[in-house]
Amino acid sequence: MRFSLKELWFPSMLLIAGMAVTLSAFFTIKGELDSHRQIEFSWEAHNRNNALKKGIEDGLESVKTIRDLFRSSEQVSQAEFGLFAKALLARYRGIHALIWVSRESSNDYEVAASVAGQESGMPDQQSERFTLTYIEPLRQDGHQVGFDYGSDQLFHKLLERASRSGELTVSGRIRLLQREGPQFGIMAIQPVYANDLPLATDEQRVAALRGFAVGLFRIPDIATAAISHLEPRGVEFLVLDESAAPDQRFLDFYASRLNPQSHTTFDYTEAPEWTLKDAARVRQTFPVADRIWSITSSPTDNFLSAEGFASGANITLIGGTALTLTMALFVFFARAGIKARMKIEQELRKSEQKLRVLFNQSPDIIMTVDEAGNCLMINHPLQKQYREDNDQGSAVFLSQKVQEKYKEVLKTVLQTGAASEIQFSGDDHFCWELRIVPLRMTADVAVAMVIMKDITEKRMLEANTIRNARLASLGVLAASVAHEINNPNNTIQFNISILLRSWKDILGILSAFQKEHGGFMVGGVPVEQALTGTPRLLESIERSARRIETIVGNLKHLARPDQGELDHEVDISEVLHTALSILQNQIRMLCDDCRLDIIEPLPAVRGNAQQLEQVFINVILNALQSLPRRSAAVHISAMREEDGEFIRVTVSDQGSGISEGDQSRVLEPFFTTKSEQGGTGLGLSISYRIIQNHKGKMVLNSNPGMGTDVIMRLPVFVGAC
Repeated sequence: MRFSLKELWFPSMLLIAGMAVTLSAFFTIKGELDSHRQIEFSWEAHNRNNALKKGIEDGLESVKTIRDLFRSSEQVSQAEFGLFAKALLARYRGIHALIWVSRESSNDYEVAASVAGQESGMPDQQSERFTLTYIEPLRQDGHQVGFDYGSDQLFHKLLERASRSGELTVSGRIRLLQREGPQFGIMAIQPVYANDLPLATDEQRVAALRGFAVGLFRIPDIATAAISHLEPRGVEFLVLDESAAPDQRFLDFYASRLNPQSHTTFDYTEAPEWTLKDAARVRQTFPVADRIWSITSSPTDNFLSAEGFASGANITLIGGTALTLTMALFVFFARAGIKARMKIEQELRKSEQKLRVLFNQSPDIIMTVDEAGNCLMINHPLQKQYREDNDQGSAVFLSQKVQEKYKEVLKTVLQTGAASEIQFSGDDHFCWELRIVPLRMTADVAVAMVIMKDITEKRMLEANTIRNARLASLGVLAASVAHEINNPNNTIQFNISILLRSWKDILGILSAFQKEHGGFMVGGVPVEQALTGTPRLLESIERSARRIETIVGNLKHLARPDQGELDHEVDISEVLHTALSILQNQIRMLCDDCRLDIIEPLPAVRGNAQQLEQVFINVILNALQSLPRRSAAVHISAMREEDGEFIRVTVSDQGSGISEGDQSRVLEPFFTTKSEQGGTGLGLSISYRIIQNHKGKMVLNSNPGMGTDVIMRLPVFVGAC
């Protein structure tokens, strides 16, 4: 059968038009999918970059935590270091070892003179050793106890750089031997200085140096731990040290978990080639202590995209030849659908990110629990590590005394669907508010949200408000009593002055009458005793009246309202004398040796005299009440420090001291060892806060059985001489 050209024209044109539409639709959809794939890859790359960055920051934080351990205690035993380090190793994966390097001197650490003559920032290697004292876990790769880091040139330079800067210092790459083969790692070094010593210059920092907190980290392990909680999507990345020389920059290459060769053993110290050499990559730099690292991410050929219409272009190409008109409509709606879906996904990701930021950065502890009390999700890691096989469930996070009540309230909330709350104080004397809210996902309530809020500050403010109200009432009563006492006392003082002047005239008359008539009785006593005793009686009455006047003045002073302003010039000497005057009765009752030594002249400090007076009264009263006997002494001293920037007030007593277990808690709100005697646990806590508000510092040094020193440092008022 023959067909004319005219008959074939329309089918040919329709076929050509259909193929043109089909090809156009094919390339359009493919372009949209590629664009979406690139956006999604960029998102996944940033997720992995941020996860790795967070893993590295957590590892460096463990070194700072070791530093804080040694700053908080002058002596740390091997067992204490081991327990502390094991907790950090369990929390942060990828740590090769945590080390304490102590500074040892051949002249018993008296190196200040030798340090002053050195300009290198580190003591002489001949007189100083930097010994590996503690390590967890024990290693067999050259880092053993007793190793002198100062004897190795590389380690000595790192220690020198850290001690000179005073900040956390990170090394370039170092080789670590592992069962999987050699890997690159880094060493993080944090200098630890003695407390209360100046650190302004290199010499001062060297003199105050106690040692170094050191962390060894395996970079491949940090990367594996950081990425493990993310879904495999076919992304590989390269980690470089941009601060190193070009041939020393490579740190690690992380192969995608979807790559069948990612689990094979290879040399971690050499960078393999990218899976897709021409793929678009995402590079991000970030600081790691004093160095700059970069992370470059690249997709693999099996990158998983969330796009559900990945085969749409092929379907369009195959079916478009026969369905030209339908395909045109399909292209239009498919493109619109892709754009709408991309927009929805982007909005969902933004919304999820905002919610996750709010959830993770909430100051409260938020967790979701099921009917059995098991913790499903939590926003903050707690000190107690949760395990799914724990029969206590989420109650393990709470103190023992509130666990049963928590379980009962949780059961009631899930049964009734009504929110409830519990307030309790934990074993650490912090106050908590526990709110349990049911989450309705179905008709039945099977999950609840538990919000733990620290209300210690609120309780403290409430207690302080009640205390202030009570003190205000006492102040009003004291002012009223002082007024009532002051009136008759003024009369006594006025009249006694008249009697004293009159007695001088009466004395001459009585003496003349005695000479003329001999002895006689005056007020039931012989005239001789009256002549000698009456002046003493009148003087005693006058002294007592003046003492009453002083007591009334102290009452009025205490009753004076405090405006809370901290911008007055305060004379510390006057405040100390006033505090001792108020405590005179307690001093006479409890102590025979209470001394105040003020090294003049003392400049003024900026602050509030009444608040500082309250601090000194609290601290001195605690010292008096701690004395086991009257012969024990209390010594108060005030002096200007050598640098001239602070005034130091020290209250030393020969009391019973503070037990080692209580020394770290005496400044906590509501902590008291005198609850049976009416102690509230707020005196030292409030005093500590007042000193902090004055930009000062309060330090307690106590030896059980020997006494306590309370040192308060207050900045000098600018402009005072």
